[in-house]
Amino acid sequence: MNQEQFKAFWTQLKAPLKATWDKITDGDLVEIEGNLTTFTAVLAKRYGTTQNDEVHIWANRRYSHWSGSYTNAYEDPVRTG
Repeated sequence: MNQEQFKAFWTQLKAPLKATWDKITDGDLVEIEGNLTTFTAVLAKRYGTTQNDEVHIWANRRYSHWSGSYTNAYEDPVRTG
């Protein structure tokens, strides 16, 4: 997912993101506000680089499903912490 796609689907992504990844705060969501670079920085701050990739896979899977281009390439991540 690129910046344009991330921004377009940010509204749909916020609630399930926070529900699934509980270290993401309301303040983080306000800070991110559709910016993919900020999203990556917040993930690194909250989850470190290990789970950063897992959250990106999760977000890409949601985007693929919502956009109608869903494939099995994005499996749900196995949470490690």
